Parts: sequence; C-alpha cells; structure tokens
Amino acid sequence: MRRLGCLTPFGIIAGIAAMVAVVIAWMLGGGSMFSPGPLNAQGRIGVPLGGVTSHAALGGNCAACHTNPLDTRGMAGLCLDCHTDIQAQLTSPDTLHGALPDGGACLSCHTEHGGPTAALTEMELTAFPHAALGFALTAHQYTSNGYVFACDDCHTALKITPRPINAYRFDQAICIDCHMDYQADFVVSHVADFGTECQNCHDGIDRFSGFDHNTLTVPLAGKHGEATCTSCHGEVRDVASFVGLATTCVGCHQTDDIHNGTYGSDCASCHTPAGWEQATFDHSRTAFPLTGAHIATPCTSCHSNHIFQGTPTDCASCHAEPQVHLGQFGTNCNSCHTTSRWEGAIFDHTFPLNHGGEGTIACATCHTNPQQYTVYTCYNCHAHPQAATLAEHREEGISGTIDDCASCHPTGHEGD
Repeated sequence: MRRLGCLTPFGIIAGIAAMVAVVIAWMLGGGSMFSPGPLNAQGRIGVPLGGVTSHAALGGNCAACHTNPLDTRGMAGLCLDCHTDIQAQLTSPDTLHGALPDGGACLSCHTEHGGPTAALTEMELTAFPHAALGFALTAHQYTSNGYVFACDDCHTALKITPRPINAYRFDQAICIDCHMDYQADFVVSHVADFGTECQNCHDGIDRFSGFDHNTLTVPLAGKHGEATCTSCHGEVRDVASFVGLATTCVGCHQTDDIHNGTYGSDCASCHTPAGWEQATFDHSRTAFPLTGAHIATPCTSCHSNHIFQGTPTDCASCHAEPQVHLGQFGTNCNSCHTTSRWEGAIFDHTFPLNHGGEGTIACATCHTNPQQYTVYTCYNCHAHPQAATLAEHREEGISGTIDDCASCHPTGHEGD
C-alpha cells in the first residue's frame, strides 16, 4: 500500500521545516503576519495608559489585547486594565459609559487595526442610546442646514487631534452658538429671560421637562398641570411664544364661558383649576342669599338656560300662591313663611287668639271656610242667639250689621 505524500520521510521533514519557518517569522515579525492591520497611533495628550501612549506601541504584543480562550476576562477585561478611567465610569450612571446599557462591551463601539490615524470609535449616531444620558436626539436629527448631525457637531472637542481625554464632555454654550446662527433674536431674548443652562428645561424632545412653571404668575395646578405647553404657547417659534400671554382665566377660556359673560370675568370667584364642575358660588354675595331649603335647591330650578342676571327674587315668581289662601294674603309670603319650609307659617294675627283665656285657638274655630279666610264667625264660641245680640246692641244705640265683631271689639273684650 502506498503512503500519503505528507507521511513520507520527505513530507514529514518538509512540514516540520515549514512550521519552524512560521515560528521564526512570527518571532521576528512580532506577530504581524497574523495582524489584520496596523494599530492606532493617536496618543491621549501624552498620558500613558498601561505603560504606552498609544495602541501602536502594542503592535508586537498581541496578548496585550487578545486573551486565550480560557481567560474569562476577555478582551474587554484587558481594555479596562489599561483604561482605568473607563472602569471608574462604569460604576457611575452619571457618566458616559456608566449610563450605557452595555457600557462594558468595548467592541460594540470601538474598533482597531484600521491604521495609525483611523477612528477608534465607530457608531451610527441614530443607534446610540443618547436619551439614556439625559438628552434625546429626537429634535436633533438634522442641522439647520439639512445635514445629518454628527457627534462632533455638538461635542466639538472630538475634532481636536490628538483627542482630549474628556472629548465627549458637553458644553451647553454649543446650544447657544448653534441656535444663534439661524434664530439670533430669539436666542438673545431667551437667554436674557431664562439663562444659559439650556438642559435645565430642554431634554432634546423640546419638552420643558425641568422648567418650574409654579414660580410664574400662573402656576400649573389642577387641570393646568395636564395641559401641554403648546395649549397656551402654541407652536414655539420665537420668544413671543413665552411672553405677553394672558394670565387671566377669561384670557384663555372665554370660548368656554357658558355664562356668556353674565358673571363677569372673575372666574376664580367660583371656579378652581381642579375642574369646571367643582364650582363653589357664594350666593350670599348676591341680593338673594340662600338659606333654609334654598341651599339644597339646584341652580337650574331658578336659573334656566344659564341666565343669571335679572332673575326675580320675590317668592311668587317661583312659588305659585297656594289655593288655601289664594288672593287673601297678597304675595308678601315672607311675612308668614320662612325658607325652612312652607309648613309652620307664623301669621301675625290682628285679633288676639287667646282672648278667651284658653290658649291659642285653631284657625278653623273662627274661619269655618278654609278657602275664604276673610270671612269669620264668633258664634262657635259665643253661642248666644244672634237676635238677642242684635237687640242688646240696639239698646246700646248700636245699629247696623253685627257680623264684623272685630271691628268694634279688636281685643276680644266686650268693653272695647
């Protein structure tokens, strides 16, 4: 049986020689034959990390970054051994790397072997979780010139070579510089009114997230706290959107006024920001204070169709005169009745009701017809015959009718 060529004495010797040649080449070339490309030579302002000032100095030491399969630290672990400042950031959510959900996954953003001057950070701006750092890029997709935003448009230190160690730190003066280019008048007025700490109010979505409206003339209490900024300020274009706005209720809610101005413009005298329905009108401030049973009476019982001014205040306008004394006592109801209830009326009787010494007598004793209180009789108590009474009066020189006894005896006594 013939042997394979690689297993012949010549083949084995040739294989060994090739392996030796590769090892020698690797040792002499510093592993460059396995490298996908040269390393970055940019320094960090002369600050050495891990004993070197740039990755290029590690070109012959692959193991400085690449671990063997059994090393659980991985490449990220070796990165952090040198980049101790990043390792410190990972412990604080207030830092760039500490705020990122995968801040310790170096290779997700950083690359190498691209050459001495190649960028070490490669990442699509739209994929970067910028909102996790407290400022979303929702309103910063394109510059005022229509170009796609790049990191160094705001983080201008990224343009410096060599790149500073704090190149991603953001100076809010950049906001003013950028916006001044295309809305100078607004920026000047806005800075004068609100200062230069833009991120105290803006979060990149153009919500005024950190702005304390309660320090102004109109605090956002109740339903006002649910309103959007554009509800009052409209589409914000310039400083006029913030200043000179009406601060009175009617200034915003005039079209919502179901009273059509009949109650004036002091809405707060009845309403609160809690809602329109929670109105508390102080009726005692009017010419008709509510007492007794009137307190629980619905407003619409007296005020229909939201008409309030000119509502009659006399009793007969709301309460039809009862049949029991129709036309006999006039319409001055409160001379007998109170607002507590109709029953229990207190009538100021012109004739004493206790003149017989037996206490107050019932109305029906004298007024036998409950439908006609102007007619009365005294004979239910004074039972002497009418003819004898008439004769007695004639003896005294009194003639005429004797049916209206009270006209001569107003106190109920014979000698009156």
